[in-house]
Amino acid sequence: MDLFPLIFVAIFVLVGGRFIYGRIKHGSWTGAFLGGSIDRTFGELQLAKGAVSSQTLKVVSLRDGNGSEDFVGLVFTAKAPMGASMQPFKLTKSQAQELATYLSMAAK
Repeated sequence: MDLFPLIFVAIFVLVGGRFIYGRIKHGSWTGAFLGGSIDRTFGELQLAKGAVSSQTLKVVSLRDGNGSEDFVGLVFTAKAPMGASMQPFKLTKSQAQELATYLSMAAK
């Protein structure tokens, strides 16, 4: 009896189930990937917009699973006709303030 197909399907179901559980628990894909629930969305910056594709950067505040710690999330999203990708970044509040300082200095 060949067990490879059964093991492959079991791993696929476990990984997919973890993502779906996180989506249900945290209320969004961003929350599922970063391990927290979105508390507030501060804004979204359009980085590039083509005829059929786009790139955006979203800034959100999140609260961890047990509600004890707040953190900042940066979500880079790229959309194209045949696919999309989302790259989330989790920052502590001090890291977010340091990044804001660097961006402010670079924009002068």
